[in-house]
Amino acid sequence: MRIYDMDKKCYVEVAKVENPTTKVEQLSDAMYCYKHGIFDIIYDKSQPALRAHVESFGEDFLKQDEMQFLYFTSGTTGTPTGVYKTKDNSKKQAWALIDTLPKDMKFNRIVTTVPFVHIYGVDIGGVVAYEMDIDVWVKENFVPEELAREAQVAGTLVVTTPLFIKALNRIKQDMKFDKAYFLTSTAPLLPEDAKEFHEHYKSSVMQLFASTETGMMAYKVDDETVLRAYDCVEIAESDNMLNISSPFVAQKILDNTIKKVEFPFQTEDIVEMLSPHEFKLLGRSSNLAKIAGKRISTLQIEGIVESLEGVECALVKVRKDEKALRDEILDIYIESNRDIKQKELKEELKKVFGSIHIVFKLYNGMIITKSSVGKKIGFKEKN
Repeated sequence: MRIYDMDKKCYVEVAKVENPTTKVEQLSDAMYCYKHGIFDIIYDKSQPALRAHVESFGEDFLKQDEMQFLYFTSGTTGTPTGVYKTKDNSKKQAWALIDTLPKDMKFNRIVTTVPFVHIYGVDIGGVVAYEMDIDVWVKENFVPEELAREAQVAGTLVVTTPLFIKALNRIKQDMKFDKAYFLTSTAPLLPEDAKEFHEHYKSSVMQLFASTETGMMAYKVDDETVLRAYDCVEIAESDNMLNISSPFVAQKILDNTIKKVEFPFQTEDIVEMLSPHEFKLLGRSSNLAKIAGKRISTLQIEGIVESLEGVECALVKVRKDEKALRDEILDIYIESNRDIKQKELKEELKKVFGSIHIVFKLYNGMIITKSSVGKKIGFKEKN
């Protein structure tokens, strides 16, 4: 494995780096630790609150025997959770992914748009390349046009996010990516977006369903709606929620104390089981609204809002009003170049849900904030 710095146009060494800040430094340091079995703490050190949280733990909490990496969740919805992974977790996960890649394509490099401060960046962008013994091409800041140029090169495996897939759909470059293959993180990518990308650019997108705690759980390709669990991943359902047992699941979790993970691991994902290795994702327990006795995913609502002309992004939150004699209320935060009206959205919702009365409140003039893998994590008003 070699690392190519696209900004400096040269290869760099895989080496130990103290306090890595750039993407190249983060990748180089993480892969050096992986290669030599050195424990490392992976998180975004540019976030003051997260850095202070990590540093609040003593060395005996942070460094655990036989562990390879300690990842920290973003903490945007609460206190960040520390997640310990072994080298075996990452290695077996890498090969499970490699085994699902198209057999008729030979990859000689990975081009990645994501930073190496979380499991998706390190395990997918880094460890997969290390185990395949191919180059990783890294750039500090990509724009869609640059990624499009790189995706034309034969044998390229692109590790990116749904945001880039959507952006490439919008710019509609007159080129084909038929000799490249795309991997995206678990942030939602609507089937119609994946289909549009495949039809225009002649390349497929594999969407990876994973979490920091569980590692990779399942995947789907292009506009498929059914997720397939990896062969070594055992899935089950309890109270409509997905349970996971696999060699990728974290060994320990650091909260206020260090807890050993018990199997099966209970996720917050609401699923419909279709077979022992297939399921449909309905939503997460935190983003399902119960309206007229029916569970409706806020992700589906967001997709409807984002289909409206001029809408860049939407975030839907469920609000429970115990005093009101009605179903749960949806607060819809919209980033767009025009104000969306209640009547307009009601008409669109009616096309999908029929006569179900959905109570919602619109908040125009917002900016939707996202994590480095494209996950919507909050909102703020435009200045």
